[in-house]
Amino acid sequence: MTSGLAPTIGGERPGSGLRIRFDHRNTDLASADFSCRCGHPAEDAIGASAVQQLVIRAERHMRDDCPLPDIRRAAADRDAARRRFHESRRK
Repeated sequence: MTSGLAPTIGGERPGSGLRIRFDHRNTDLASADFSCRCGHPAEDAIGASAVQQLVIRAERHMRDDCPLPDIRRAAADRDAARRRFHESRRK
């Protein structure tokens, strides 16, 4: 359920996805919202730590739990790219 303070995806007709707003000067103003096409309940978060936890939950849902194969495939591709990026930085 959204509180109205976080960013919205689509206004009156909400779309699916993860949207994040982050002000590097004031991390307390960070906000995010997430909804999925599969019908997963919409969530929002305000504050840097709450936003970070929402992003983790959203990515885990999209990668592991979502019943829609195209969303799972896209999330798995993002995860693989993130792992490759971090591996290349360690060398």
